[in-house]
Amino acid sequence: MRNRRAHRLLAVGLAASLLFGAAACSSDDDDEAVTTEEGGDTTEAAAEGSAITSIEDLAGKTIGVQTGTTGETYANENKPEGATVKSFEDTTGLFGALESGDIDAILQDLPVNAGRVAEDDSVAVVETYETGEEYGFAVTKGSDLKAELDTALQAVRDDGTYDLLYAKYFPIDGEEAGPGPDPSDVEGTDTLTVCSDIPYAPMEMEGEGPRGLQYTGFDIELIDAMAVTMDAKVEVLDVVFDGILGNLAAGTCDVVASSLTITEERQAEVDFTEPYFAADQSLLVKVG
Repeated sequence: MRNRRAHRLLAVGLAASLLFGAAACSSDDDDEAVTTEEGGDTTEAAAEGSAITSIEDLAGKTIGVQTGTTGETYANENKPEGATVKSFEDTTGLFGALESGDIDAILQDLPVNAGRVAEDDSVAVVETYETGEEYGFAVTKGSDLKAELDTALQAVRDDGTYDLLYAKYFPIDGEEAGPGPDPSDVEGTDTLTVCSDIPYAPMEMEGEGPRGLQYTGFDIELIDAMAVTMDAKVEVLDVVFDGILGNLAAGTCDVVASSLTITEERQAEVDFTEPYFAADQSLLVKVG
C-alpha cells in the first residue's frame, strides 16, 4: 500500500500536491528526501531532530489520529506490531496530546500537519505517504446541487480565483504568501449552508473570512468564492467531523466542505463534486 518512490518534502507551500491550478515544484539540491524501508518519504532535516523518523519506529508507542478520517484508517492498516492507535474528536485535542506526550506521533493529512510545522518549530513532518487521496465537496445523493457546484468550481478555476487562493495558503517554498482574490461585494439572493469541522488549519479555521464570515481557510474561502458565482451567501456550521455526513443527511446543511476525502464507502452515502485538492498522509512528531 505504501509508495516506495522518494520525493522531496518542501515547506508548507508544497505540503499538499495540487490537483488543479498552481503547480508545486521541486528541486534537485542536497535537501533530497530519504526513502525509508517501509516506503514512506522523509526529510533529512526532520530525521535529525527526532528519534522517530518513520512509522516503523512507533512499535510500542502511540499514534494519534482524528476519528472518522482516512488518517485513522491508514494508521490502523499500517501501524507496526505493538503500536497503539488513539483517536481524537478534533485536531485541538490531537495536537495537545502530542505536546503533552500523551501520544508519540500524529498521522493525518499532509497539508494540516505541514500547516502545524509552519507555526510551531517544535514539531516536524518526518514521513509522507502517497495515498492518492482527493478532496471533494459532498452533497446528498441525487442532489441537483452537485452540478451547480461543479459548474462553480470550474468557474473559479477558469477566472484564476483558485490559483490566488492556493498561493495564499500554500505559497511555493521561499516565496511570500499571496493576498488572495479581491473581496467580493456580492450579497447573494440564496443561502448555501455549509457543514465543516473547525479548526483543521489551514483548510478550515476560525477568523475573519470573506463576506463577513467568522471562519476562513482554503476550503472556506473556496466554497465562498464558488457561492459568489451562484449568487449565494454562505452560512458555516461547525460540526464534529465524525458526524458530518449524518448532519448532511439530516438536512442540517446543504454541502460539506471539510477536507473530505472521496472514498468508495463515502460515495455510497453521498455525491461528491469533482475533486478540488489532492493530499497525502503524513507523520508528525516532536523534535528537539
